[in-house]
Amino acid sequence: MRLKTLLCYGLAQSLKFLQQKAIALMTQRASRLLILLLLSTSLCAFSEDSGLEYRVEEYSGGSYRVVMVDPKTVDLQLFWKDEGGKPLGTFKILAESLGEQDLVLRFAMNAGIYAKDRTPLGLHVEEGETLEPLNLKTGGGNFFLKPNGVFYVMPDGQAAVCKSETYAARNVEPRIAVQSGPLLLEEGELHPRFLKDSTSFHFRNGVGILPDGRIAFVLSQWPVNFYRFALFFKETLGCKDALYLDGSLSGIYFPEEKLNQQVEKYVGMLGVVAAREEKP
Repeated sequence: MRLKTLLCYGLAQSLKFLQQKAIALMTQRASRLLILLLLSTSLCAFSEDSGLEYRVEEYSGGSYRVVMVDPKTVDLQLFWKDEGGKPLGTFKILAESLGEQDLVLRFAMNAGIYAKDRTPLGLHVEEGETLEPLNLKTGGGNFFLKPNGVFYVMPDGQAAVCKSETYAARNVEPRIAVQSGPLLLEEGELHPRFLKDSTSFHFRNGVGILPDGRIAFVLSQWPVNFYRFALFFKETLGCKDALYLDGSLSGIYFPEEKLNQQVEKYVGMLGVVAAREEKP
């Protein structure tokens, strides 16, 4: 009987010890999680203050990289060739080219669809200069899945996405502009040819206008169809207007997150630039 009592007592003490250790470990982990949460909150707040914010959003079983840009507080530019007329092609070369001018590339993403001769298939405007005109022709492929559209930023920082024909009627003079297709959203409505059950799944990137006027650049981290990609802009980001940029070749450059994702050379690239002395 005494032996049984001792055994029970010993077991109880062991359980109590294990419980205390478990609580201690949980407390340590909770503290670490709290520190990480505070750090991530601080980083997010810094990005918002600087007009540039990066996040990963989950939606409908997949993840999306999202970069939010305030075109009124940061310098968003469109690139194709260097000063000598040679195509830049990669984020790395673009960053190096800017570095020679004491500038820093803080973010970049491939722009619109290009032709077989590696020229923009549609409108391409850099710093008010039209390098390729608006393309209102018909044809095959995603670019010509009408309605297609134009993303542009005015000299005062006002950004917009609209149907190509609407852009032509507006007769605006943007600072930068890029044409691609199809249009993902127009005034909150999905493209009429998008099918919910479409089996055309690809990695995709696009651009939309947020309710507060900022720009959302999105890159899917899993293959999605057009319908689901457009819904992400509408339901998760609250965009009313959004434009598809390109598909499986799409990439992103965001050095603050150690991101340099690129699978082949690009034609147009959209990027946020800052003076070298401005810490990203």
